[in-house]
Amino acid sequence: MILVPVAVPRTAPVFQRVIDPDQRPSVRAALAVETLPPGARAEQLPCQSVESATVVLAGRLRAADRTLLPGEVLHHAPGSSHRLAAPRGGAPAALLTVRLAKAARVAKAEPEGPGIPAQRGGSRSPGTARRIAVETVELAAGEAFGPYTEAEADTFLVLLSGTGAHLGPDGREVPLFTGDLVYVRAGEQYGLRAGEGSPAAVVRGRVGAYVGPEQDLEPMQTGLARHHS
Repeated sequence: MILVPVAVPRTAPVFQRVIDPDQRPSVRAALAVETLPPGARAEQLPCQSVESATVVLAGRLRAADRTLLPGEVLHHAPGSSHRLAAPRGGAPAALLTVRLAKAARVAKAEPEGPGIPAQRGGSRSPGTARRIAVETVELAAGEAFGPYTEAEADTFLVLLSGTGAHLGPDGREVPLFTGDLVYVRAGEQYGLRAGEGSPAAVVRGRVGAYVGPEQDLEPMQTGLARHHS
């Protein structure tokens, strides 16, 4: 398990690589966080060989004709680019960019739908195939999901709100606070328990294993996963 405390920057502008495959060759994803001040624009540059995703962690983000809220994700097919902007008059927008590490590329590219749209976590257009899946899970106070083990995918968790604890192996629990990020390699155990005093919202991403549309509709054993079209 890799713990990155306060991974979500609280000021703007900030750019930080939080999970770097060049430094950690065993991971299947590159994760970077960035904050944009109100009115600022950024461009998600195309990556010709791998897919990527932009997850909103705080504030609002404009992408084309859409406004994305915390916990929502914009998927990028290989070679695609998107112009992003933090609306004027609002709070800074905090973004998480997830890129599939080159070592985790599939031998044969999976089919992609034309122009993958912006979607809420846990939802995807029928017929698309991706190696990055993101969803937002909402937990009542004291509620938990997991522990789980992903045999073929790395998993990351970002606590959007509230407090909680990461459920590690052997019953170990690691306290988590809003903005903390946990990265778990394939085969390692993970889970999250919300604090007793308030509900919590967490972004869960899985990277590296083929994630088909049928898995989007698979319900969580506990907690509430948002599934919106």
